[in-house]
Amino acid sequence: MSYRTLARGFPSRERLSSSSIKAVMAHFARALSRCGKIAGVAATSVATATFCDAAINKKDFTPLVVARNDKIGANVHKVTLAFPDPSDTLGMTCAGMLMVEGEKRDGSGTIARPYTPVTRDDTVGRMELVVKDYPGVGNVSSHVCSRKVGDTLRVKGCFTKIKVEANKWKRVGMVAGGSGLTPCLQVAEELLSLPDDKTKIDLIFCNKNEGDIFLKDHLDALAAKHDRFTVKYCVDKPLGMFWSWTGGLTGYVDADMVKAHLPPPSEGNIVMVCGPPPMYKAICGPKKFEKGKPPKQGPIDGVLKALGYTEAMCFKF
Repeated sequence: MSYRTLARGFPSRERLSSSSIKAVMAHFARALSRCGKIAGVAATSVATATFCDAAINKKDFTPLVVARNDKIGANVHKVTLAFPDPSDTLGMTCAGMLMVEGEKRDGSGTIARPYTPVTRDDTVGRMELVVKDYPGVGNVSSHVCSRKVGDTLRVKGCFTKIKVEANKWKRVGMVAGGSGLTPCLQVAEELLSLPDDKTKIDLIFCNKNEGDIFLKDHLDALAAKHDRFTVKYCVDKPLGMFWSWTGGLTGYVDADMVKAHLPPPSEGNIVMVCGPPPMYKAICGPKKFEKGKPPKQGPIDGVLKALGYTEAMCFKF
């Protein structure tokens, strides 16, 4: 990026108002963030945070226009949202999430739920959400999946869940259930994109049956491209006579699966879990919720505790 490109958008030969100064600072932070990514180095946290807040902010919901809504699996949609400025990027610190607002099914008001974009933070002009609809149950998920091109979705963020850095861990294991894949995918793609990172990543992706598996082509392509990324597919129960379920895992994730396919309990290793409440309870123990406060990790329990993992070796999205 040239200095001329960096300077583009800065007012000249005029006295700056306070609002103009803020706009200039935001523009410069965005430019620095892009320069850092282009150079292959991490931008400063200040630049990243400012850039993220420039696209959407943490205090107020911002309407973003739906550019596409593609059904990519059984009740699974990939929704593309366009940024107001087509040159902007989300600038989210990995691993991060945002809040999406939707209407309650009974029409009594709105409610917000967390979602993780599947596009990288340096994608220009748009972001993509992969959302699984739960007909008759989900409020926000049904709202998101029913949006048509030209409709808007109100989002705010970004919020960092756990900071991902090159070689922070030796091995990362992941257990993802259904739409819980998205934060695991975000972490995996971030680590695989870092030129100096050597982290080994092992993912178990769990679904009810083969028909519920989504983004399989994308995951298989990642595994084919990167020898330090592996993925195993696990279904509760194969569909039956019309399907041939070979090479995958069957049943619920248990101690034998963890020992066979995920990193062992050891310093420098971590297992990340994201899925429905029963999965947390069985594998790592539930998160701790307090009214009006962000959820806490809570004590480790379940399969991981029985195998000797410590709280430092587990992260619950």
